[in-house]
Amino acid sequence: MSIKKTAAIVASIILMVAGQAVCEESNAADESAVTVSNEAIAELAAWENTEARKILQKNRGKYGKTPEFKTAWALLEIQEGAGGDASKATKALTSLGQSTKKQNAGAAASYWQGEILYQQKQRKQADTAWKTALTQAEKAVKADPKDATAQFYYGAALIRTKQFAQARKALQQADKNGFDKAMVRHQTGLSYLFQENWQAAKKAFNQGLKIEPRYAPMYFWRAMAWEKLGRKDNMLVDLDQYLKLAPKGPDAAKAKAVLKSAGR
Repeated sequence: MSIKKTAAIVASIILMVAGQAVCEESNAADESAVTVSNEAIAELAAWENTEARKILQKNRGKYGKTPEFKTAWALLEIQEGAGGDASKATKALTSLGQSTKKQNAGAAASYWQGEILYQQKQRKQADTAWKTALTQAEKAVKADPKDATAQFYYGAALIRTKQFAQARKALQQADKNGFDKAMVRHQTGLSYLFQENWQAAKKAFNQGLKIEPRYAPMYFWRAMAWEKLGRKDNMLVDLDQYLKLAPKGPDAAKAKAVLKSAGR
């Protein structure tokens, strides 16, 4: 073999190895962006906005341009703008809408877009967003059944489309593959609550709050289960705790009204 031909082969190998290294580095960066986004969203789901901001600020330089990061950042700004800066929240919702079109972050962004729209009483638009999240997450799960993030949003979207038993199977897979356990228990509790299985819902919320006692929304939804179980005393305690943790949360007005009617 000539020296020239040998050199060409070596050069090809070097380029191939270099290309693989770049690809692996890119994949690692994507995975890290997902991890950071998930950590921040776990805090936001619990209405721990300050902790979420710390996580995002620390990693903004590295992952700020990724769709996963932009999704989490938009959610942070929406929650920080709740009950205050409406223009900030509107701008963030537009940013969230842009992230729904990105392949990597689509399911998460579409699911949370649905949640925000639902809170704004835009029910039809919320349903559309959740159906989009379901399609995106299902596609991601088929591509990689061990993708915990995809399994979680598949389960969450299934709940919003009233497919409760299938949702719990997806959430079990998300839990098995390492997704945030408090978020999984919260969604599991919702699946039982919307199915009117009050006892099972309460049990799931109990488990979730044992894992993460700061998780504000679980107190609100557990209060709804307590009400159906005839335990108004426990309902009022949970609503009070919800307001302490999330005074600007989406269900704060409802909680205040119930507590006021009870003379609390």
